[in-house]
Amino acid sequence: MMAMMRGWAKTLVWIAILLLCAGVGAFIAYRFPANPFPPGVRDAAVRPSESPSPSDPELSRWHLKMISQTTHTYRVGGSCTSDWRLGGQIRLIQSGRIRGRGVARLLLGARCDFPSAQVQTERVIVRIVGRRVGDEIALRFLEVGRRPLGSQDLGGFLKTLATLRFSLPERAGAQATDRKRIEEPEGETYVSRTRIRLRS
Repeated sequence: MMAMMRGWAKTLVWIAILLLCAGVGAFIAYRFPANPFPPGVRDAAVRPSESPSPSDPELSRWHLKMISQTTHTYRVGGSCTSDWRLGGQIRLIQSGRIRGRGVARLLLGARCDFPSAQVQTERVIVRIVGRRVGDEIALRFLEVGRRPLGSQDLGGFLKTLATLRFSLPERAGAQATDRKRIEEPEGETYVSRTRIRLRS
């Protein structure tokens, strides 16, 4: 029978057959959905870091504020000063470790007492790490990025940030202050006064 049909008629019959098959397939998929990730198979799009490990649950979470005033005195003469404000969040987990992140922003008034063509860093991404020691938490800070890309921290904030160590009671309102003075053999000097505070 198909051999006796004209070309256009055969085409219409095949289109009708294909549409019928597609309709049956859609009906089966709608009525009997299949799980593409059966038990024992992980979805690759779900990363382990997206949810805390049930074996090491979070004990507490704190907001952290930091104010830092820094001065960088250059060996060739002259100095730059800057003030920074950091806001972040830290988490204490059952193992006693502390993890967190924050963003430090340059405040208005940063200046150098000499002309400079270098681009001043305006924002710093900071990783916060530490652990609980008795009734206190010990914290330190690591730079993980800066903006604008390729910019320079003229006032010395990042130089002293890497050396800061804080220990303070684990309670809302707890605060601590650290003063740093770094004198390098090449004649560069960095001075900072930094205060942090916890809030719930």
